Amino acid sequence: MAIEDAWAVVDALADPETLYVFGVIAVGATHVGMKTEPGTRSMRYVTTFGVQRQTSLSREVVESAAARLKAVGLLDVVVDEERGYESWRVSEAALAAAAGEAVRQGRG
Repeated sequence: MAIEDAWAVVDALADPETLYVFGVIAVGATHVGMKTEPGTRSMRYVTTFGVQRQTSLSREVVESAAARLKAVGLLDVVVDEERGYESWRVSEAALAAAAGEAVRQGRG
């Protein structure tokens, strides 16, 4: 999903809890500071429970923030059909599209 409304993204990230959850997902789903095998590029997904452990936020707050991030196109989502919960990672494609749009508008 591409970001269609940059102002909606700004509005979503202006909420402190949503920004916090976004940051935790971004860090948790990357290999920052982790040793990986050469040539490995796969990103992990983060669950509600992982974000809760990292932040001490309630499940409702985490899921509400994730819903705002999904609505504006900032998250890739995978649903575990067996267990019935979602896992997330930051949508690199959406961020690249937003960065490209910012450059085209002379803001980059």
